[in-house]
Amino acid sequence: MKKHVRLFLLALLVVGVLLASTVAFTVDELKDIVLVKTFGKITAVYRGAQDAGLRFKWPWPVQRLVTYDARTFTLEDPYGELTTRDQHNVLLTVYCNWRIDDARKFHKTLDTIQLANERIRGRLGIRKNDVISKCMLEDLVNTDPQRMRIPQIENEILEPLRAELAADYGVEVRSVGLKLIGLPKDVSESVIEAQKKDQEKKVQKYKAAGEAEATAIRARADRASKQILAFTAAKALKIRAEGDSAAAKYYKGFARNERLAMFLRSLESLKAELASKTVILLDGSQVPAIRFFGEGPSLDGLEPPVAGAKAPTPPDSRTAR
Repeated sequence: MKKHVRLFLLALLVVGVLLASTVAFTVDELKDIVLVKTFGKITAVYRGAQDAGLRFKWPWPVQRLVTYDARTFTLEDPYGELTTRDQHNVLLTVYCNWRIDDARKFHKTLDTIQLANERIRGRLGIRKNDVISKCMLEDLVNTDPQRMRIPQIENEILEPLRAELAADYGVEVRSVGLKLIGLPKDVSESVIEAQKKDQEKKVQKYKAAGEAEATAIRARADRASKQILAFTAAKALKIRAEGDSAAAKYYKGFARNERLAMFLRSLESLKAELASKTVILLDGSQVPAIRFFGEGPSLDGLEPPVAGAKAPTPPDSRTAR
């Protein structure tokens, strides 16, 4: 009897688990969007961010569940060759980040993530071709980063694509970006030549500006030099005039005693001739300054002592008293 009771309880437990699995479900907070369909019609939508937790439904065939991934998907369009407005060929790859926004519309129009990727990739390619065909090559490839328009081009692809996919499929396009930009070999060579010429123009421009600045600097330096020379010349004339005026006073004194003037001039000449520390033996008859000393000039009326004469005897101190 007890054995039958245990089997009965076990059967009830199994039935309860099976029943619970058909009527209960969980919604993951991070990755689930769950649609509840009653007799084929969507009657409830649960998003993990707002409705996470344990939920209940009627068992099949009354209700069934459709679950989608609520996270962001990334896809890339094929690496292809496009033509710019200035008739240059470029190789581009564009990526797109998207997620399900309106689950009801998404389920009705696309149903599966695989089909959504195919449709979105096709729309992305159309928008990419349309935008690139209106761009110049220098907007994509340029030695000057300020002249490149990559962010603007990405936004021109993003905005219309976002509006289209939201209206048609209930999809939110979060971002679009240019992943890879390449150039065919012939285009690469022409682009390099064009950029080289552009750089050469810049070099010539900077060189001309530098030469103009150098010319201006030289002109300013010449003007300053002339002004300085004129100032120094005027200053020199003034100093020379002052020196001539001062010398004239001394000349008047020398005119009163020519012998004294000749004596002082001979001293200056002798000092210049004997400026070296080398000991030199000179013939006094050949050096004017020494000859002058030999002649024995009188200073202020004083006659030189006569050879052989006795020097005057100083007065006796006692006599002086």
